[in-house]
This record gives sequence, C-alpha cells and structure tokens, in this order.
Amino acid sequence: MPNAYIPRDQVHAWSDDIGLNVGEHQAALTRLLKDQRRLTRWLEENAANMSPATASVGAYLFGVIARIYDLAGGRTKSSTWAHLRTAEARVGAVVGDLLPIDGFQDRMRKVEWRAQPHILDEAWMALFERGTDAEEEVDLDPNESLKLFLCMWVATEVLDGNWKPGKGFAGESEYSYVHIEPDLSEKA
Repeated sequence: MPNAYIPRDQVHAWSDDIGLNVGEHQAALTRLLKDQRRLTRWLEENAANMSPATASVGAYLFGVIARIYDLAGGRTKSSTWAHLRTAEARVGAVVGDLLPIDGFQDRMRKVEWRAQPHILDEAWMALFERGTDAEEEVDLDPNESLKLFLCMWVATEVLDGNWKPGKGFAGESEYSYVHIEPDLSEKA
C-alpha cells in the first residue's frame, strides 16, 4: 500500500517554490539526484529517445518530485534496479487501458493504487496544462510529454516505495482531484 498522500496544496506550493527559487534548492536537488543514481540513470536511458528539450524537462521534473519527498520529511532510501523494474511493469500493465492521450488523465485518476496522485497531478499539469503566455517554457511534443509523464509516474512509484515519512507526517488517506489553474504571472 502506498504512503499517505502529501496534500495537493502542499505539493503545488513546493513545486512553485522550487520553480521560482531554483538556486535555493540547488544543493538539495544535486544531493537527491546523486542519492537516486539508479533512478536517474534509468530516466536518462528512457530520455535517450526523446528530444534534448524533453530530456532536460524530464531531469528537472524528476528533481522537483524528489525534492517534494525531501521537503515532506522522513527518509527516502536509494532505489534498486528491482524497484525500478517492478514499478515499470506495474505502470506498463495499465498504460494500454489509459490511452489515447485525450482523456488519459481522467482515466488515470481511476487507477486507485497510484502512489502520491497529487504529485502525478502536478507533473501532468507541468507537462500538459502550461499556459500559452509562459515565455520561458519549452513547447513539448504531446507524445514525448506522455512518455515523460510515464517516466515520472514510474519514478514516483519507486520513490514512494522507498520513502518512510517522518513522525508526525499527516498525509491524506483519500484522493480527490483538485484542479489548480496555472498561474502565468509566476512563470513569466
């Protein structure tokens, strides 16, 4: 069973803070990527068939996800190849039922075993619901965005399986989708 869910408002607040203040989080991001070297290597392997822009977004997005776990407290063990293969098989087993891209997110929300669905909602938002006024954001091909999202889903499953929340963590036990409009003023 996955851990209790980090609340959606907290996930979004941390994600925005990391995006707006990358320098303040840089040391932690570097440490987290080093601590999760197998997972980082797996992501690099999967990004090899994507455009350089997509791969770059993927590295950043994985750092944000790992940092959210870090900010939530507790301890996250290093990933093993077995953790990765198990999560990859689990996610891969449902992907065919979730396609095509149109309606994918709605169908995915019905997958009850997902770890940290609010993190996945934030990743989806970052990849698919970005505003057209966001000048600094790279336009990604929707098919590559979906591949990248699936990588982030696997990464989230692995991280959650290796995460032991700290004492006093008061997460949510029920998931309900909370839509958050992208704040274009933050991105510009």
